[in-house]
Amino acid sequence: MNRENLNKMADYIETIPQEKFNMATYRTGESIKHECDTVGCVIGHCTVLDKNPLPMDYIGDIAFYAWSKEFTGLDPDSSEWAYLFASEWEDMDNTPTGAASRIRHFLENGLPQDGREQMEGYAPLSYMS
Repeated sequence: MNRENLNKMADYIETIPQEKFNMATYRTGESIKHECDTVGCVIGHCTVLDKNPLPMDYIGDIAFYAWSKEFTGLDPDSSEWAYLFASEWEDMDNTPTGAASRIRHFLENGLPQDGREQMEGYAPLSYMS
């Protein structure tokens, strides 16, 4: 796990306005530059933090998963990755503040035992307490 990059992601994602944030999509919008008018999730917005970011006109799951694995050190098939970045958060906490809080809580406390239940709305959000 790359703690430094995860911290950068938490700091950066808090600067994204709510109307430009959606956990269900990497990037959408008409503009194709990094500081832009697109709507995106944590991964989609945070590629700008990399010295070699994904091009803004690129949309596709495989590249985003590969980028996130390299940048965060977390496997996209892992419970940790899902807790931090899964699109299922759209229904429970679709906010940049919540995403940043989740990342910081994870870095301090590790993966909650009920992380999946939190994402599905069956357990209280531990990072908001």
